[in-house]
Amino acid sequence: MNAYILKIIAIVGMALQHAALVLGDTIPTVLHFPFQLAGGFTFPIMAFLLVEGYRHTRNVKAYALRLGIFALVSQPFYMWAFGTWFGFNIMFILAIGVLSLMLYDYTKGGAHAWVFWLAFVPYTLISLMADWGIVGPVMILLYHVVKKEGWRRTLSPVIAGVYNFGLIMLITALAVFVEFVFPGAMGAAVEGMGVAVVDPLMGLAGLMFPVGSILSLFCLRAYNGERGPGMKYFFYAFYPAHLAALGLATWLLR
Repeated sequence: MNAYILKIIAIVGMALQHAALVLGDTIPTVLHFPFQLAGGFTFPIMAFLLVEGYRHTRNVKAYALRLGIFALVSQPFYMWAFGTWFGFNIMFILAIGVLSLMLYDYTKGGAHAWVFWLAFVPYTLISLMADWGIVGPVMILLYHVVKKEGWRRTLSPVIAGVYNFGLIMLITALAVFVEFVFPGAMGAAVEGMGVAVVDPLMGLAGLMFPVGSILSLFCLRAYNGERGPGMKYFFYAFYPAHLAALGLATWLLR
């Protein structure tokens, strides 16, 4: 697979999983299984290609700036689609990820290597407010620092799968506990955080997401290092465009 094919897999998976999250029970429950599975492929591939782009771009500062601009452009559509004023879209993780790689390369092997970790720790904590949380920056860094190619393409997807499985289990257990101790107290929050409480089948479908994350390693290991067709800005523009479409869909379905 070349980079173009990997990007297609990533954005299709992203669109399907976001549709499942945003549209909820307006989509047949049975479709949530493949949609969540496909979504699990997205960030492991996006983070990998981010590092590949960082290594091969002619102007890394322009690369980071471009990601930052699209993060800002996408944020209103992200909030509209997901109906939230809290949290940041995944483009912020990618943009700051490039900056962290620049700082890592600038400080590594020198007396000021501690500067990187001084910046990386708060960046990782801030990532809790964005898609993929603290595991996102860790995956990006591992893709860059792990030297053996086979391990580089395997370790991050496995970590992503284990992390997301544990997070789903933790949130679901918390929702079940709160609902058991304080019946009805969670209200809409229980429905949003622990779908297994409301619909066990939907909760089971959510477990397909970490499975997809792990399976993405086979796509990465099939990567041949070639770029493939262009259409760079199509992939950038697709992110805010699909969020706008989902926001419009939820507005029309009210």
